[in-house]
Amino acid sequence: MATQGPIPSHPAPVGTRRHQRAEVEMMARFRRGVVSSTVMLKDLTRFGARIEGVGQLETDEAVSLALPGCRPALAFVAWANDHCAGLEFADPLENTVFVNLVACYGLGQSSAAAA
Repeated sequence: MATQGPIPSHPAPVGTRRHQRAEVEMMARFRRGVVSSTVMLKDLTRFGARIEGVGQLETDEAVSLALPGCRPALAFVAWANDHCAGLEFADPLENTVFVNLVACYGLGQSSAAAA
């Protein structure tokens, strides 16, 4: 009997996250079309963030997010409800940028774990 190759990976179980998130509280500039506003980031990974203070967004919608000390970056809406949204960055944050943001704005153990 022939040996099969590696078993394909399965998606993460429902309710789990693909990347460990650091809990943060930081203000960021959010831009949707021509409208710009300030939002609160509540958690962050190198690959995305959860923001609060936005209206209803559409899944896969392209938006811009400027984190403190960073240039605006393209992100896509991964999920959204009436009060918050999960964004996926088009280009992941550089590790040093991520670590510095968590060091400045992280809450509790999440900030220590990310450093």
